Amino acid sequence: MSPVMRARQLLAATALVAAALLSGGAAPADAATRWTYYGATGPAFWGDLDPDWRMCSAGRKQTPINLVPKGRKSNLRLRNVATQKSGSFLPKGVQNGYKYDCVSTGGCGTASWAGVDYKFVQFHMHVAAEHTLDGKVMPAEIHLVHATDEGKLLVVGVFIDVGPPSKLFRKMLAAVEKAVTNANPKPFSRLPISKREWESFLPLRRGFCNYMGSLTTPPCSEGVTWIVSRRVITASEAELARLARSLLDSSAVVLTERPVQPLNGRKVTCYGA
Repeated sequence: MSPVMRARQLLAATALVAAALLSGGAAPADAATRWTYYGATGPAFWGDLDPDWRMCSAGRKQTPINLVPKGRKSNLRLRNVATQKSGSFLPKGVQNGYKYDCVSTGGCGTASWAGVDYKFVQFHMHVAAEHTLDGKVMPAEIHLVHATDEGKLLVVGVFIDVGPPSKLFRKMLAAVEKAVTNANPKPFSRLPISKREWESFLPLRRGFCNYMGSLTTPPCSEGVTWIVSRRVITASEAELARLARSLLDSSAVVLTERPVQPLNGRKVTCYGA
């Protein structure tokens, strides 16, 4: 995709959150931040900011990519790879916004792929979506991060488009808004999410595409298994604007997406529909 075309699509995808930018206030990422999504500390320079981050510029299996979901190897569905159970999450501020860490002693879910078993450890969101869908920039993307005790990672990515509102999406936002957008911020508190809520939110009965990639933030470590849903979920325009507002008020920036990376001969295999 040409830089001009990507810029146009990105502007279109994020126009719906422009009101959040214009409504005032929050500053961009703190001046002491070692990496950002813009300027001299943006994605094009991550590999030069720290010797341990050289994979950000030298890696050959980087994420995100442009996903073109063609064909299907078998009828596997997302629920055949990752399952969520009722559990509690605790939001935590990070350099590019916030994440939701699993804090349930019994765990929050599991994933299994290629003979490796993983635990569901946290989730977070990006505006706009980091992957592109057949060249199209989507408004947002949620990442469900799974890990083994040895540190192997599997990430489930799901696109979020403008559409019908989402009750669980609003609940996720409310859990951070009271800590980052109020005049008198409160400490983050636990966010309980039931198995039924996850089932109503994620396209678990739909297919997905798999490829090997990397972290999308420094140090851009490779060897990450990516499972990206073939189907999008939706949130309303107002809900997506709230997501943008909360990112601003957490001292991040609205656009927390790394540019698409080249495939470099990697195989992307799609399943289901």
